[in-house]
Formats: sequence, structure tokens, C-alpha cells
Amino acid sequence: MFDSLELLRMAQAYATHAGTRQQAIAQNVANADTPGYRARDAIAFDQYYQRLSNPVAGGRQDTDAFVRVIANPASQSPNGNTVSVEQEMMRGAQVRHQHELALGVYSMARDVLRASIGR
Repeated sequence: MFDSLELLRMAQAYATHAGTRQQAIAQNVANADTPGYRARDAIAFDQYYQRLSNPVAGGRQDTDAFVRVIANPASQSPNGNTVSVEQEMMRGAQVRHQHELALGVYSMARDVLRASIGR
């Protein structure tokens, strides 16, 4: 039953993906006034998980390999900057929810494992 704890691996990847998104959001906010800066976000979780599961096909495993420039930004300032602080605040709330969900899965899996070993 516990030979492959895929649920825990997926929860870990989900939490790591949230961290990657949070890092991209922080960089966007830090560069909100930088002329010509293009807003970035992490790739979708399904692509992220596939790349983690198959490192040969995924290439590099550093954070930059999982972050992309946002193709269709909501707005662009006259100096070419595409960061919208309001959008980044909304993404930050999404990331917080994503991380809390991953932690909830961890907690439930931990409780199931403890119950199964009699603690």
C-alpha cells in the first residue's frame, strides 16, 4: 500500500510550484517600475509536474526553467512595463490558497499514515 506515495509527491510538487509562483510574483513587484520589464509567472502545474516527473524531457531543473513571460498582459505602461500590481496581488492570493491546499493534503496523508501504524 505504501510502496508508492504518489499523493505525497504530488502535494510536494504543488507546494514547490506555489513557491516558484511566489518567487515570480515577488520579482514582478520588485520590478514594477523598471522600464521595459515584462511580467512573469510560473508555467501551469500540469506542465510543471510532467517536467519534474521526467527530468530528461524537462531539461534544467532550476527555477528559471519553470517561469515564463506572460504572453498577453492585462496592461502595459507607456515605458513598456507589463506589471500590474493589482494582478500580482490577485496572483498572491491564489498562491496562498495553492500552498494551503498542498499543506492540507500533507496533513491528511500524515494522519492516515499515523492511523495505519497505530499512533
